[in-house]
Order: sequence, then structure tokens, then C-alpha cells
Amino acid sequence: MVLPSVMSTAALLFGVSACSGDNDGTEEPSLTTSQVCDSTLDSSASAALKRVGDTDEFTELPGANDSGEPSKFSLKRSASTIHKDPTQRNQCVVFKSGDKTGHPLIDVDFSAEKSSPNPDSSTESDDSDQAFYSMGTYAKSNRNISALLYFKCSTQDPDDPKNSTSYIRSSLTTAGQLSPETRGRDLMTILNSVAGALAEQLGCASQAALPTQVPKAEAG
Repeated sequence: MVLPSVMSTAALLFGVSACSGDNDGTEEPSLTTSQVCDSTLDSSASAALKRVGDTDEFTELPGANDSGEPSKFSLKRSASTIHKDPTQRNQCVVFKSGDKTGHPLIDVDFSAEKSSPNPDSSTESDDSDQAFYSMGTYAKSNRNISALLYFKCSTQDPDDPKNSTSYIRSSLTTAGQLSPETRGRDLMTILNSVAGALAEQLGCASQAALPTQVPKAEAG
């Protein structure tokens, strides 16, 4: 499932940052797989990202947001913006180093949700492009296009304490220069690693109960 609103947001942010005073025109410093997404990728996820990009040099979204905070991903900022709308959430937007297309290799986004899809619906799917995983409350990948993972995590909106939610929706979408070796499991492995780190940041790792290794997929 492609998420055009999230991807268009990332592209817009990239374009604004690249043309604004927030970015002085110098090349963004390259990051290794172990440095992207606030150093949240474990060894399996690092290897998966290297396969996805067919490189071990990356950059993240440059510049700053409207509040003057760096657009680059941070667990602390992501945890504090999960109740915001997509344009205000802190996302991990990763590019291949030297890429000038403006299309991110991957975009990882987290949002607070009141409910989670029914995992039993996966058995009713006739879409062979989708694969489902027994992890979180709901997890699936769609070829080399996207990965989606819900997990339990009780949070409150800091701007509206009465607005409490029970789940986190984690998504990873792809947009540019993927290696032909990319598989849905690679995307889920990356997403699971960042999601696990965010669960720790939010203090709900025990609720989330995310695995250290992504289990074998079940075809849709």
C-alpha cells in the first residue's frame, strides 16, 4: 500500500529545505547504515538497508521544519509528534548519498492510533503481492513498495490530555533508486528495528513486544 500523502510531504519538505536558507548548499554529510534514523538500525536492519540501497552511504532530510527544529530524524522528536498530522511529524527520510532526484529511498513514519487492523483479515486477502507477519498487532509488506506495522503503545496527546490512544502505526514507504534485490522482508526488518527503538523511547516496549528478528512471512 503506497502512502502518497506521506511521500508527497517528504518530497515537499525536501524541496523547501533544498531551496531555503536552512540548507547552505553544501553536501549533506554521508551517514552509514548504523547512523541513519538516529542510530536505531540493528545489524539485521543495517544489512537490509544496504541491500535496499545497494550502498552503505546515505543522507537524511536536510534543513529545519517551521519550528526551527532539524528535519533529520530523532527518537525524541518523533515520540513527541506522533499525535500530530503528517506534515508536523518527525519522519526518518533517507536518501542515497549523492542522490539529486529529491525522491527518498525510504520514508519511515509513526502516528498514534486508537485502533489496529484485524490480523485475521490477512487470511482473507487474495493479493499475492502482500506478505503478513506474526508480530505486533498487525504487520504486512507489499513487495518492495511498503511495510506496515501496528503495535500496542498507550500514549496521550500532550496538547489534549483527554485524547489517549492505544496503538502506534508504523509505516515505511519507498520512492527512489531501489536495488532489484529489495524484498518486503527487508523493509519490514528496517521498520521493526526503528519501531522497537521508538517503543523504548515511549516507554511501551513491554506492551509492544516487538521481536528482535522478523518472523517468516505468510503470503496473502
